[in-house]
Amino acid sequence: MNNNKDQMHPEDFRNMIIFAVLSVLIWFAYESFVGAPQAEQLKQAKAARAALIEKQPELMTPYKAMNRDVALKQAARIKFDNPEISGSISLKGGLIDDLSLKHYFKTLDKKENVVLLSPVEADHARYMDYGWVSKDKALNLPNTSTQWGIVDNDVLRPDFPVTLAWNNGQGLRFERIISVDQEYLFTITQKVINTTAQNVELFPYALVSQKDIPADHVAMWIAHEGPMGFIGDSLEQMNYTAMKKEPSTKLEADTGWIGISDKYWLTALIPTQNQMAKYRFQYTPDPVTKERNIFQTDITGAASVIPAGGVAENTYRMYAGAKKVLTLQKYQDEMGIRNFDLAVDFGWFWFLTYPLFLALHYIGLLVGNMGAAIILLTIVIRSAVFPLTNISYRSFAKMKVVGPQVAALKVQYADDKEQLQAEIVKIYQREGVNPMSGCLPILVQIPIFFSFYKILFTTIEIRHAPFMGWIQDLSAQDPTSVFNGFGLIPWDPPSALMIGAWPCMMLIVMLLQKKLNPPPQDKVQRHMMNFFPFFITLIMSGFASGLVIYWTFSAAMSVLQQVFIMRSMNVPVYFFEKDRHEELEAQTAAANAEALEKAKEAKKSSETKVEEAPIKVSKPKPKKKKKKK
Repeated sequence: MNNNKDQMHPEDFRNMIIFAVLSVLIWFAYESFVGAPQAEQLKQAKAARAALIEKQPELMTPYKAMNRDVALKQAARIKFDNPEISGSISLKGGLIDDLSLKHYFKTLDKKENVVLLSPVEADHARYMDYGWVSKDKALNLPNTSTQWGIVDNDVLRPDFPVTLAWNNGQGLRFERIISVDQEYLFTITQKVINTTAQNVELFPYALVSQKDIPADHVAMWIAHEGPMGFIGDSLEQMNYTAMKKEPSTKLEADTGWIGISDKYWLTALIPTQNQMAKYRFQYTPDPVTKERNIFQTDITGAASVIPAGGVAENTYRMYAGAKKVLTLQKYQDEMGIRNFDLAVDFGWFWFLTYPLFLALHYIGLLVGNMGAAIILLTIVIRSAVFPLTNISYRSFAKMKVVGPQVAALKVQYADDKEQLQAEIVKIYQREGVNPMSGCLPILVQIPIFFSFYKILFTTIEIRHAPFMGWIQDLSAQDPTSVFNGFGLIPWDPPSALMIGAWPCMMLIVMLLQKKLNPPPQDKVQRHMMNFFPFFITLIMSGFASGLVIYWTFSAAMSVLQQVFIMRSMNVPVYFFEKDRHEELEAQTAAANAEALEKAKEAKKSSETKVEEAPIKVSKPKPKKKKKKK
């Protein structure tokens, strides 16, 4: 036994040696089998990223934008055409950078088609690029300056793909097989044929690049516009301004899609699903002027090792077209793309907005007019909430009956608020009145109103959809104005005075509705409610005319329903003459106020007389002297 306290016990020393050896072995095994491969993968990914940026010299150097038509003539092109889109592919770089939508126009006069993609030299350019990158900088790879040759078909059509080819002079042959369907989907299959005597490692990539913020971009909270994607299990939406503060966001997943979304249009990249890929949102400022900005979304796939004499293949798909919900859902189901329809921003109330959109869409197809569809859907919605509004409007009618009684109580108990509330509650209980029930129709209509607003603002199906007469675009405000006689006076009012015919009709219906509702007891609130219809009209006049039409017909149906209920309860209805209930309420209040004032004056007068009455002081009587006997 070792009694020296300062000396280590032999077994403790042995355990320490074993622990140290095992620690070294575990560390070595981890570095060899886990750490080293991860470090190598990270190194390769960084090299691929660097090569991707290096390969795109226009991303890092300033340039001067030119006219789009002039830019299209800078390189030879191969055209594509299908029932929905037309454009061309540049043989210089193989970029898909020219695309127009056949059935959508910039304005109602239909003179100029919507342009979705433009060459890199053009103002507000947007284009799609794809290819390969490598960590081997000596390897010659295709870039934006590469001149591609046409192998077959000089025009790209559905069922007639085109093949582009290029040799790098180092034993690698690159091929691009591009096809397009009947709508908005391109499929790009990249091949690399290795004729060398050694293996080659390449990383496939694809990107959508946007020069500057789009000219028609309007930053509004109601709908997202900008880079976005559904990656893995999350929806990612990037704001143009926010990207300048956080210029790079990187994600990794085995499923997803990424692209740039506009209000009505989408350019998105879709890699082969169930394969690990890196997704990136990237912002790059102009290195010289700091004025022109590049917003880019890209995908980099896993490394492909091409054996000597072997072939590697990779496939991407690109969606470039209108954000039609049913079309997006069709691709979503056919290709197994998760939540591709989330490119259309249905917002927080999507569970209500989406069914309303489907109903509006199919009713519109049935009747052939989206304005008529809005009216029919309004009737359906009002019928669905009829039981709820029926209870509320019956309560409204009862409140108009008890209005004079409540006014009298307010005068009687003007100095006793607690007793006043107690007496009012007694009246409400006796008459079966529930003041809170009047809030139910409003609570129901708020999400419906907001959902309609989202549909009319964000869905392509409503854009440039006519109704009748002067309403030729249900997604735009009423183009007429009461201040120029609805077009009879040759004067263009400022935008603040563009209060059209439909908002004026809405105002009339709201004024009628106000006459049926019980007025607030508080004078300040009553005055506010008198101005409320005019305030709402001023606000709503700048909204989509389809929304104003919905609100007008919804309010009109409310008026009809309230009139029916009030007459069934023998409550008089007054639209154009003074409401007798309000008049009686005012008379009762005035009479009670007068009586109360007289009572106060009488009480005050009696108190004053008591105070002024002389005070009589009684003198003590003199005591009688007793006589002495």
